[in-house]
Parts: sequence; C-alpha cells; structure tokens
Amino acid sequence: MRVGLVQLNSGDDPLANLQATLGFVQEAAAGGARFVLTPEVTNFVSMDRALAARVLHHEADDPTLAALRDAAQALGIWLLVGSLALKTDDADGRLANRSFMIGPDGIVVARYDKIHMFDVEIDATESYRESAGYRPGDRAVIAETDFGKVGMAVCYDIR
Repeated sequence: MRVGLVQLNSGDDPLANLQATLGFVQEAAAGGARFVLTPEVTNFVSMDRALAARVLHHEADDPTLAALRDAAQALGIWLLVGSLALKTDDADGRLANRSFMIGPDGIVVARYDKIHMFDVEIDATESYRESAGYRPGDRAVIAETDFGKVGMAVCYDIR
C-alpha cells in the first residue's frame, strides 16, 4: 500500500491552508497513495485567540472538514487529518485539537482529541502553554480501516 504524507506550513488563513492541503492530497492520490496523512492543525496556526474566534468553526460546520471529506470520497482514499483547530462550547473558549480518520466514502470513521498538551518552560523568559488555547481530550482512539487498525495520536501525545 502506498502512503502519502502531506507537509504543510499552516498559517492563520484557513482557506489558504485548505487550498494548499487539497492540492497536496490530490497529488498524493494521483501518485497512487491509498492512505494520506496531513499534519497537526492543518487548518490554522496562530496564537491570536481573537482571530481564532473569528475564523474557526465547530466541527459540524467546519468548511475544511467538509472539503476534506469530499476529497477523500472523490479520490477514493483513506485520509487521516492530523488535526484541525475547532471551536468548542467550553466556557473558557479553548479549542479542540481534533484528528479525523476519513474513509474512502467520505465518512468520518474515528475522531480523536489530542490528550497531552505541550506546556514547557524554555527559560526564565520563554515558555509555551498549549493548554491555554486548547483543551485536552480524555480517551485514546483506534480507528478501524480496511487495511488494519490505526492508533490515533497527535504530536506531543507520543512522548
């Protein structure tokens, strides 16, 4: 089985990120990939929470997820969306960092919210708190595919 890995430098424009992602997914499928994977936060990377509140969506109405489901179906491939930044109904406004396994029929067969947030103190002047903007998931997920079981994890979850 041929696998395609999408490398993408996502920015703060979800539409631009989607257009780039779709091009790479189509290229991978044209090259014979039956299973294509995209990176973490394929749709949006920014520390600007006000911008995130304006441009991001809940899962049910997210245009990136809808377009990627359509692409998987049109291309007849399995598509593992590394993750999408998605709005939640949490009172504190934190986002979900959610991964999706999409089947060749365009149906989401599994979803997984990143569990382990990357919080680190670099030194006295530099730190990073992923947990300030993203809420953690609470369960491990194994996706069933026609080529076997796939454990879902996002970046820091492997540590």
